[in-house]
Amino acid sequence: MTPLVGGMGRAVALAVAVAAGTALVLVRVGAPWPWAVLLGLPVGGLAMLVARLPRATDVLWAPRPATISTATSAQASTLASRLAEAAVDQDRFVNRVQPRLRRLAEARLRQAHGIPDLHDPAARAVLGDELHRLLTDPRAPLPEPRRLAELLEEL
Repeated sequence: MTPLVGGMGRAVALAVAVAAGTALVLVRVGAPWPWAVLLGLPVGGLAMLVARLPRATDVLWAPRPATISTATSAQASTLASRLAEAAVDQDRFVNRVQPRLRRLAEARLRQAHGIPDLHDPAARAVLGDELHRLLTDPRAPLPEPRRLAELLEEL
């Protein structure tokens, strides 16, 4: 997951700035320098922890469809919103979409071709290089929607 502040260096810089700011405020209020520094350190540490928190609470709310006729349409809208999120955030693709696509592909390979999993050499031959990479490589980018539909159709 992506942290709130990108990079450890930026988080440390933020923590130092917050600790120094806290110490300066305490000195201006009348605290001695050693006490101000001592009290500023935990505040800076807390700022660094908050800066490194993952954006797990980043919820992108998608409106429900106007009419839900079947469970399939609700699942399709959920899939569409997850694919839209995954197109802009690689972590979401790797953690949410890719495992589901992998399970779907493995089930199809077992059912139609008798291939046990994606690591079997025959799986690459059946799926093709592009689809096999999309399912197995964590750095594989999500293709354009039209190309993704073509790849899933081949599956």
